[in-house]
Amino acid sequence: MAKSPVKRFALLFALWLVLSQGRLDGVVFGAAAAAGAAWFSAAMSSAIGPRFGLLSLLRLAPGFFWRSLVGGLDVAWRALQPRMPLNPGWTAYSCRLPGGAMRVALGGELSLMPGTLVAGSDGDRLLVHCLDIGGPVEEALRAEEDRLEAAIVP
Repeated sequence: MAKSPVKRFALLFALWLVLSQGRLDGVVFGAAAAAGAAWFSAAMSSAIGPRFGLLSLLRLAPGFFWRSLVGGLDVAWRALQPRMPLNPGWTAYSCRLPGGAMRVALGGELSLMPGTLVAGSDGDRLLVHCLDIGGPVEEALRAEEDRLEAAIVP
């Protein structure tokens, strides 16, 4: 979204005009809604904190997709084995990232990876369910946190 409040307003008002099919009978309402949304989005974007750079996120993508593929194949292999070699369990992962958007982003990324699900938090710890708690879970979670932290643009 545009950084300038005027640009935000212009974009949102233009969107309103498109959605209302250019009808002018509600232009006062559309202008008020666009102004309120522009103000709110500007206030929220400044409160969010660190941002992700597009290039940094693009650098994260190949590794994320590769780990997702490998993790998906591992989960499929375990599910199709007659004895289903699963060792499910919980771990409380101590997160170094600050609370708020950064920790939510890490939880979301970890939940998208096959075999892990972040189900909540307790202070600075993420509560993670894993299909194989006997594996190197802590190391894998720390590596994902390091990769995500490297993508943060201060």
